[in-house]
Amino acid sequence: MKYTELKIRALKKYLRYRTSNSSSDSILAGVHVVGLLLIILLFVLSIFLLNVSDESVPNCYLDNKYWRDGKTLKEISDNLVLRNSSQSKNVFFHETSCKTNGILELNARQACAIESTALMNPDHNIFVMFTSQVGLRNTSRLPIIDALLSYPNVHMNYLNITKYAENTPLEDWIMTNTLFNSQYLISHTSDVLRFLSLYKYGGTYLDLDIVMLKSLNSQKSHNYAGAESYFAVAVGIIHMEGKTGHEIARMCLNDLKRNFNGKKWANNGPFVLTRVLYEICKSKDIQRMIYENICPNFKVLPVEDCYDIGWQELRKFFEPAYLNETLGRISDALITHVWNKDSARIPLTKDTDAAYIHLARKYCPKTLEACDSF
Repeated sequence: MKYTELKIRALKKYLRYRTSNSSSDSILAGVHVVGLLLIILLFVLSIFLLNVSDESVPNCYLDNKYWRDGKTLKEISDNLVLRNSSQSKNVFFHETSCKTNGILELNARQACAIESTALMNPDHNIFVMFTSQVGLRNTSRLPIIDALLSYPNVHMNYLNITKYAENTPLEDWIMTNTLFNSQYLISHTSDVLRFLSLYKYGGTYLDLDIVMLKSLNSQKSHNYAGAESYFAVAVGIIHMEGKTGHEIARMCLNDLKRNFNGKKWANNGPFVLTRVLYEICKSKDIQRMIYENICPNFKVLPVEDCYDIGWQELRKFFEPAYLNETLGRISDALITHVWNKDSARIPLTKDTDAAYIHLARKYCPKTLEACDSF
């Protein structure tokens, strides 16, 4: 945005100059015209650059660099706990960043999502999957990782995307590299994996920027997700289990394969589930889905259950002035979403009297103690 503002100011300055310094010199006039055209060209280019994804990262998922030191996390397919776990008790987090240093890392806010889920659901197995070949290769302590692994129900594994897609509706599609050419590689990989995990194993998918406020056992529906608005059903929390859940997950994978668009950020996540629910519920009225239960074998949770404080209000988690309002609004919620994509740059210290720190003290105390900043 700063780049665009500079070009706008440059254009205005130039026009003022032209108004106050008119000249009959044709050569100078020609230079001025060329200069004006160049400024306009740069302005248009700046607008284009603003629309380019900020996730322009190398594809480290399929590269030729393999760690052979035996320290990479074990593959998720080798996790015996997942093989033997009940569908209803599975919880999945996916860390899809491209990490080339091979070190197992999570930031404090990601760790808070995992810890709060483990703390509030001791009877569930929490599977944290990394798409990069990370492991304990650090030369110093990683206190946040140690804090998470102190919970016996937290399990961390490596996930090979192409292997993970085998024997699923995406097996052939993943080999086309359509996903890996996306402008939003990190986000769209996460979109793909959430539906794959639910298809393969059943259970609950959660984003890494939530705080779990209640036990998942409080939900009676076998299949559910939370509405973010009356225009879309979000995918920050999705639960699918049993034959019906497996079929809905299959429908989501097939929709994703048909409609994947690497240039549109939300197309392959919330819009996938929303389109599938249009079909299942025989309606595009999300209010009716929520309040009239018109969807066979699927529950759409109301906005206040998961997304009462939307991304437009995200500062209410981080500014002390909104402490009481924020905690009051989410007091009956299942989860709350803190919008890491937009809030990650908002600084927060551990002694800030903000809602997020209050939540951390209660729901992810070990993470809060282990980190230097939040």
